[in-house]
Amino acid sequence: MAQRHKRFEVLEQRPVNQDGFVTEWVEAGLMAMGSPNDPKPSVKVADGKIVEMDGRGRDEMDFIEIFIADYGINAALAEEMMAKKSVDIARMIVDINVPRGDIIKVFSGLTPAKMAEVMDYLNVVEMMMGIQKMRARRTPANQAHITNLQDNPVLMAADAAEATMYGFAEIETTVAVFNYGPMNALALLIGGQVGRPGVLSQDALEESIELQLGMRGLTAYAETVSVYGTENVFVDGDDTPWSKSFLASAYASRGLKMRFTSGTGAEVQMAYAEGKSMLYLEIKCIMLTKAAGVQGLQNGSISCIGVPAGVPGGIRAVAAENLVAMCMDLESASGNDQTFSHSDMRRTSRLLMQMLPGTDFICSGYSGVPNYDNMFAGSNVDIDDIDDWLVIQRDLRVDGG
Repeated sequence: MAQRHKRFEVLEQRPVNQDGFVTEWVEAGLMAMGSPNDPKPSVKVADGKIVEMDGRGRDEMDFIEIFIADYGINAALAEEMMAKKSVDIARMIVDINVPRGDIIKVFSGLTPAKMAEVMDYLNVVEMMMGIQKMRARRTPANQAHITNLQDNPVLMAADAAEATMYGFAEIETTVAVFNYGPMNALALLIGGQVGRPGVLSQDALEESIELQLGMRGLTAYAETVSVYGTENVFVDGDDTPWSKSFLASAYASRGLKMRFTSGTGAEVQMAYAEGKSMLYLEIKCIMLTKAAGVQGLQNGSISCIGVPAGVPGGIRAVAAENLVAMCMDLESASGNDQTFSHSDMRRTSRLLMQMLPGTDFICSGYSGVPNYDNMFAGSNVDIDDIDDWLVIQRDLRVDGG
């Protein structure tokens, strides 16, 4: 038996080779972009109403598609915008001479399949050029995770104060023990305002409790209100687009900032991907968010990042979903909030696609505490990386928020 070269044994122990990788599996939805099962773009409008979208008449649409057709697409512009070639729309995104407003107008009349087709014409550098142009906020920002294993409110308040002094625009906590939620919200609020008055804070809990905390003035915004790209996943959570819209309206009625959460890979993880690509299903989530009247979206795969990261082109699809959200004129909190790789180089390459062009919130969960204290399962970057984060900005002369 031939002796195996020692070099291969050493390489197998490299951090990147501890990651999980899978081959594409179309039927299960394990395909990042461009699945052969994705529908072909089409639209028909009659009497000011969309009667066909991406090859399906209204009698064939599920409730997500009905919601998008009725509230998420500008029917007056749909046929005109859908007539444009996808490659030409992709070039508009990259062209520095085409203003942001023109792109938003075009995307207001596109269907989910058309948007997915447009994204497939862009490589990651072109997507980054589009992100830099399409960001809703004037300058990039970041959100920090502030948690600890013991739900210690004094430590949480101190960490919140430090995070806001570092410049985080929003801070978020959750719990180790559910009943400590209100105390954590109060600790985060006090610490954050001591560090830098005006920073927004939230407490990620069960949706009804989150709403109660907001109504009582203990939180200033919410984002862990999840939406999905297939009907079965919605039903599994006892939800519909209308119930999510009602919840968003409840927050808005009290002046609380609100954004939904979604991400590539969620439907695969819930085993209801219907054989469609991750990006196509995520685009339906983005359009649903816009249709509900919500101002922004936390997307970038979020807690599902291990799913797209396991297939070819998955991290490219994550950048694409951020870009689509911005093209829909939504504020994008673009992920980088959960670790997904043993490789420092791979985690950094995922980060740079949002950091270099500057999304609205580059990290929707930069861990403001060491990852061992992060109750969100650990971030892509934590407080121990803060000097590296600042030096990268210095080296490249970019605004990392």
